[in-house]
Amino acid sequence: MKVLFVVNPAAGRKDHEAIIQDLRDVIARHPVSVEFLYTDGKHDDTKIIRAIDKIKPDRVIAGGGDGTIGKVAKNLIDYKLPFGIVPLGSANGLATALEVPANPADALELALTTERVRRMDMLKFNDEHLCIHLADIGVNALIVKKYQSDTERGMIAYAKNLLGSIQESPLLRMIVRTPDGITTKEGYMMAFANAHKYGTGVHISEGSVSDGKFEICNVAKISLDEAIKAGLTILNVFIDRNMFSDVISCPEAEVEVDQDIHFQIDGEYMGMINHLKIQIVPGCVRLLK
Repeated sequence: MKVLFVVNPAAGRKDHEAIIQDLRDVIARHPVSVEFLYTDGKHDDTKIIRAIDKIKPDRVIAGGGDGTIGKVAKNLIDYKLPFGIVPLGSANGLATALEVPANPADALELALTTERVRRMDMLKFNDEHLCIHLADIGVNALIVKKYQSDTERGMIAYAKNLLGSIQESPLLRMIVRTPDGITTKEGYMMAFANAHKYGTGVHISEGSVSDGKFEICNVAKISLDEAIKAGLTILNVFIDRNMFSDVISCPEAEVEVDQDIHFQIDGEYMGMINHLKIQIVPGCVRLLK
């Protein structure tokens, strides 16, 4: 069996040398041919496609966080190749939601040996950007922006940028159009979820990555006191169990915001937006599980 293993060596900004050696030890125990491709943020999509065309793998494995997994997945849509996940990021949101083994070696063992495949949806924003886990506008997107420019990594760095982002985030007024009608919302954040939880483990909705729908989750209130507790204890921004109680499930939507606001997809900051068109792309990728 031929395998393409796409690894983001900067995921989580950890020293992955020891981890990569552990992964090579796992590979050595199996009758497989594995080619490594290390991403660097420069023309990664082109490199992945060229590697697939050259190697003609039987399966592809993505090693990194949500951004890396999403990047690999979107490039596999036309090839219809199955892919596995090895969590190497800071929060590993999708891997957490899908209950992929948290230990990279265990996750690789599963990705190399399983024959089970699950069809997964993706989200498409403004007819251009694909999302495999979740995207949001508002306070969390601002945290992502600050986090990406921080020299530290991990949940401590995430928590460090929490309070300032909450204080800087304005109240948003949004118009949401879905096949079921038009609603108006006010809040400090709106999430668009393919999976049902954040990497912190916080539950967002009852949605599934394979149901042909996504969830629009409005956050009408963020308590600074609760956020301080979160930052100093369990490092979990979203600890109010009712935080994501305002949820709409749908296959497509348009969202208009009354101002330009921060936007992120799968942990990657996308800039400022005031309008989003969102569509589900049903069953477009094949996950090894």
